[in-house]
Amino acid sequence: MEYPKRKFTQSFFFKASLLVFPLYIIWYLFIANFADYYNLPTNTRWHFISGILEKKQEIPTVTVLFLGESRVNAGIDFTKIDSSFSFASGGATPVEMYFILAKYLKKHPAPEKVFLSISPRFLCETFAFFPYAVRNDLFTVADFNEILANAKTFKNDTTLGDFPRLKFYAYKLRYAGFYQTDIYRNKAFAAYTDNIKMKKNMLQNNGARFHPGLKASCSLLNYETKYNTFAPAPLLNHYLDALFLLCKNKNIKLIFEFMPMNESSFKVLKSKFKEEYKEYISAYQKKYPQFKISNQMYSYPDTFFGDASHLNSKGKKKFTNSLDLTLKDSK
Repeated sequence: MEYPKRKFTQSFFFKASLLVFPLYIIWYLFIANFADYYNLPTNTRWHFISGILEKKQEIPTVTVLFLGESRVNAGIDFTKIDSSFSFASGGATPVEMYFILAKYLKKHPAPEKVFLSISPRFLCETFAFFPYAVRNDLFTVADFNEILANAKTFKNDTTLGDFPRLKFYAYKLRYAGFYQTDIYRNKAFAAYTDNIKMKKNMLQNNGARFHPGLKASCSLLNYETKYNTFAPAPLLNHYLDALFLLCKNKNIKLIFEFMPMNESSFKVLKSKFKEEYKEYISAYQKKYPQFKISNQMYSYPDTFFGDASHLNSKGKKKFTNSLDLTLKDSK
């Protein structure tokens, strides 16, 4: 009596698979090949970067390359820096920055200088690794295996979270849940014109992405005010050192600077947090004396900030002017 039932079940799943598999193939091909049609702006930014590194998008040869996260992107007018291009992207940590530079150097001439700035938050935790960098194909399988192998050398390192390999392959297989927000908000095909315009603007602005919603002044507290101590994650520290070493081996002059905080945040930072950050960066000063590495945290008045973390247009102008002098002095 069990045999007919089992035969029916097997037949049902076989027929269901014949229906589902073609639908999955269509979904996979759409997600893999038509990102400009459905991506929201942050994913468009990361997709743009991956395209440059894969030589799908050409950029001119530059002498100054910028690495960092959104504070760099919002706080510098790269068009005022001669022969420059920025890969700074929201939430980037030393892991993403190392692989961006390494991949860039494989297909482009080495720049004379690299400007690097990483907020203390992204020396302690990740934000963009899976939802932006992995999702937009910054890492190959070999890259991820290297990252995971390095993570396993550090006892109790939780930087990549739980089940990182499973999550990585879920992104590679285009699991629907990772894309549904972008597709829903852009009605699957409605983002193309805006995304092409955004990529064109990024090229015209030497890689910069327009940072929306910035106000004339902001006194809100930034993310770092939540920390009692500064505890860099072992995996992130590993790739920060790898990034410094890569620049050294390629004879690239590296300039590491702290992007300013708004005054309201800086005033309430824990003393231990500031002391430990300064000690941490000072160790890199000693290890790489050939580089210009600043261990100083500092602030600008709140009127130079558009939100709790990002400089507004006035702040961008102020910082860019000071940075231009720094770059010229580092010849």
